[in-house]
Amino acid sequence: MSRATILAAVRQAQGSPTPSPEAPVAALRALPNEASLTDFIATLDLIGARVIRGHSFTEAATWLRENVPATAALASHVPQLPGTVDLTAVTDPHALDGIHTAILHARFGVCENGAVWLDETELGPHRVLPFIAEHLFIVLHAADLVPTLHHAYERIATIGSGFGLFLAGPSKTADIEQCLVIGAHGARGATIFILD
Repeated sequence: MSRATILAAVRQAQGSPTPSPEAPVAALRALPNEASLTDFIATLDLIGARVIRGHSFTEAATWLRENVPATAALASHVPQLPGTVDLTAVTDPHALDGIHTAILHARFGVCENGAVWLDETELGPHRVLPFIAEHLFIVLHAADLVPTLHHAYERIATIGSGFGLFLAGPSKTADIEQCLVIGAHGARGATIFILD
């Protein structure tokens, strides 16, 4: 059976989409309504991400220059922080293997779990970039925080992009003997640059 036949069968077997369930009103009223930068930073610290606060992209560029090896391959989707890899020339995602640091812009952050929302408008055609890079440098504006995932899903509904994901800190697992391993399936490090 050919790959095309299998994919065609999968496409035909797709059910119709169902709407997301509505959260109980009483439960939503009990949630915190204010996003707290202090809570967000504390959560990032807990999940193993590094937090840098700054007031300009110049500060971000300085941090990258001082903390990333000069010969490292940098892939950037943030125009103010150019990388060393021309992502527009990459047609095969396998060519991204060996990226030391991926520089990305997050749409918003979630205070309750430290996750940031990345979508296709920020990632371009390279959805694999945050998973194949050794390190992540994510730029987030301090004003773009929401308190909970409930608030995050409300915000996602207004964005309207096709592909997106929540990413929280570096890759980690504790499957084997309940021992925490950082960088098991993806990035070994994540730095969130909070732009005040």
